[in-house]
Amino acid sequence: MVNLVQRTARRVAMALGIGRQTADTNEQPSTPTVQVALAAGEMRSDVPFVQNYGFASRPVPGSDLVILFQAGDRARGVAVASGDQRNRPRDLKPGEVCVFHPPSGSQIRMKEDGTILIKPSAGKGVWDGDLDVSGMVSAQECKAGNIALSTHDHSGVQPGSGESGPPSS
Repeated sequence: MVNLVQRTARRVAMALGIGRQTADTNEQPSTPTVQVALAAGEMRSDVPFVQNYGFASRPVPGSDLVILFQAGDRARGVAVASGDQRNRPRDLKPGEVCVFHPPSGSQIRMKEDGTILIKPSAGKGVWDGDLDVSGMVSAQECKAGNIALSTHDHSGVQPGSGESGPPSS
């Protein structure tokens, strides 16, 4: 009986591991896999990396991984979470949420006051598709093709004699 209790306690204790990724994520299988170094020099390869539905990331070597071992069997691990403490934003206020790109520092931040900040590290972003805005748009500059709103030249245009009507569709 004591042996059974000890075995059960050991399996429970071995069911969770926290380690460090040691190689690039393998994206070839249908479920990506990782290689992880755990405590006391324990290494595990080809550990499936399961992520939340609708989210995808490819952690890099040095990332932290949380591994669940089915029934405490260290040969049957599944990585369920990853993080990279080296590049994590450290200025979040209580309740804020941030999606960030560790190598570049780009961020999408849901701020405590309800605003959303999109901060690309390269200083520009690309929107691929139509954009409908129901509120006010404020910008330092606005361009259509190569024509900038702030420097558009109207020289040579003669004033008309009447008022123009509403825009036509």
